[in-house]
Amino acid sequence: MWHRSVVWPLVFCSLLLAFPTLSHTEVKEITVRFGVLPVLQALPLFVAEEKGLFSKAGVRVDLTPFNTAAEKDIALSSGNIDGCFGDLVTPTVLIGNGRDVKIVATNYNTASDRRMFGILAKPGGKYGSLKDLSGVPVAVSSNSVIDHVTQVLLEKGGVPENKYEKLEVKNIGMRMQMLLSGQVEAATLPEPLVTAAIGKGAVLLSDDAGLQISQTVLVFSGDMLQKSPEAIRAFLVAVNEASQLIDREPDQARSIMVEHVRLPDPLKATYPVPKFPAVHAPDRDSVLATVKWLKQREVIPQLLSYEQVVNAKLVP
Repeated sequence: MWHRSVVWPLVFCSLLLAFPTLSHTEVKEITVRFGVLPVLQALPLFVAEEKGLFSKAGVRVDLTPFNTAAEKDIALSSGNIDGCFGDLVTPTVLIGNGRDVKIVATNYNTASDRRMFGILAKPGGKYGSLKDLSGVPVAVSSNSVIDHVTQVLLEKGGVPENKYEKLEVKNIGMRMQMLLSGQVEAATLPEPLVTAAIGKGAVLLSDDAGLQISQTVLVFSGDMLQKSPEAIRAFLVAVNEASQLIDREPDQARSIMVEHVRLPDPLKATYPVPKFPAVHAPDRDSVLATVKWLKQREVIPQLLSYEQVVNAKLVP
């Protein structure tokens, strides 16, 4: 039986619509439709488009904007786009429930000097460490990467899953406002909202810096992988060049970040431009840990191998 709280992935995975396939395989004849959100992890994609790096690499790319991750993931599942970026959880859910997609590379991860998510306590609260959250509701979005990160961080902090409560608040903006207003005692948020919340008095209890569970990955449909691997390879070459440009010229990248990434107004001039590694194969242990977690939650019916989830053969 499926768990009631897995409605969101089941929505994507139940869409079994057929769409026309591409008839050409040359890179120059392919337009890659790639889904994006206005978030920090997508910055190299926006830079590659703005600076003409996709064209330079020999591939036409249509960055298709979405307002929510759910819309983006449904578009991938239904064939309206050829690929998208996201976390480890969603593509694994899709694959585990029979959709023909693969993770092809990681383009962002949480090194020791950068975080993607953090668990925060409300301003003026009594919480100074994760152990103080034992028995306290933490606002999350269930069966998501935020849920996974929250569980891992709390367990590392000495609070096993059966010792804390989860409060379902799927809307990230609402979750932040409920935290700052004291309607919830604690919440897990993504950057840049972690930094914004700290600036308004929230207390950071832990973050995922140095962990690999919250990798940002690039995902493509099996159809695109089969019919135009050259286009995907050229796409990855352009993303790599964009990441290098961001590293060399962060001030130039800032204007693109401010234009395309949803940043709170107080942070637009000061929020650090992230550093992006070269695209690389996703960490095997992190992928398998995600698979195991989803299986335990009954979000996927069976365990998957790394090769069932990842095809990193096109990483340049």
